[in-house]
Amino acid sequence: MNKVPALPDNFIGRTALLFLALFLSSVFIAYPGWAQDKPPLSRFKDCDSCPEMVVLPAGEYVMGATGHEEKDIFIGHVPAEHPAHKVSIGYRFAIGRFEVTTGEFDAYVRELGVKVGGTCGIRLMEKGPLARKFTGTRHPDDGKDNMGPFHVFITDGSYAQPGLPVSSRQPAVCVSRLEIIAYLDWLGTRTGRAYRLPSEAEWEYAARAGTATIGFWGDNFAHACKYANFGDRKSGYQAGMAAPCAESVSPDWTAEVGSYAPNPWGLYDMAGNVQELIADCWHDSYAGAPSDGSVWSEPDCSLFVARGGDYELLHISMRASERLFYGYVPEESVVEGNGAGENGRSNVMGFRVAVSLDDNAWDRK
Repeated sequence: MNKVPALPDNFIGRTALLFLALFLSSVFIAYPGWAQDKPPLSRFKDCDSCPEMVVLPAGEYVMGATGHEEKDIFIGHVPAEHPAHKVSIGYRFAIGRFEVTTGEFDAYVRELGVKVGGTCGIRLMEKGPLARKFTGTRHPDDGKDNMGPFHVFITDGSYAQPGLPVSSRQPAVCVSRLEIIAYLDWLGTRTGRAYRLPSEAEWEYAARAGTATIGFWGDNFAHACKYANFGDRKSGYQAGMAAPCAESVSPDWTAEVGSYAPNPWGLYDMAGNVQELIADCWHDSYAGAPSDGSVWSEPDCSLFVARGGDYELLHISMRASERLFYGYVPEESVVEGNGAGENGRSNVMGFRVAVSLDDNAWDRK
């Protein structure tokens, strides 16, 4: 199960101001001042079916919510995104240029002949030709999790059957954490590299790509539609009613990777499309968080971090600091049970891979 952390106490009172904020954002347009003349970062691909990787330099940044978000009438103070703190990544690492696709995951499944799939949560479209439609077998306990009328659990979900039509270039979803780990092991065997999930600090470093604004495009949400697949004005989701813009791509749900413009480091879909599962265990704030780029883990963790937002969420979930969680929530994980952290699946959840390139990286020490 994936959840957005609790919103500020005065969230409901701010809702009435949302449309005023959207109007102002459409008037005061400020295009982000990126250094567009910088040469692209180097890339590599270890095999034909392997993810394409972008090499990121060592560096430092401030992780967490920005002052602009604190002052925003609709966002405000989100405790999970505080305290903002400096992170120093003193090593090079590579991260997937795209989210892992169904085609890339399928190469692993076919080569090893492994059996994957099982119970998967399906987010249904709310309007349009696919409204409330899905493929798969409805779980006998569907409805007991109180996920609302636009969510169902199926028993036979997988990357190949994520409840809605999918192509080989769309992100692989309906994959569990254990299935992802097995895929990473396969990549390691094929390439000799220790592929892994990125840490949360590495992910935000990559998403920000040298920027310090709400999104890598700047502080203006009116620009988000060029870079992110979310609940925009043309989408089949209720979030579109509050969207500040309409996307030109306008997919039914997930888009093929690379459909939107990349961030300054050439990474695609670092905002929207699907949430990306992260290596870290969920913590309610950054108090005590590591500052060296390493994974923040806990023994027997069953609730993990997810980043990036997804195709049906509000535009404010496209922020670089936005944190979500995925896994076992005792009072809510009725269908998936206490194995939701390792075995849970969702068609809003995918992943991106990373690999350390220097011996001083946290996972090589």
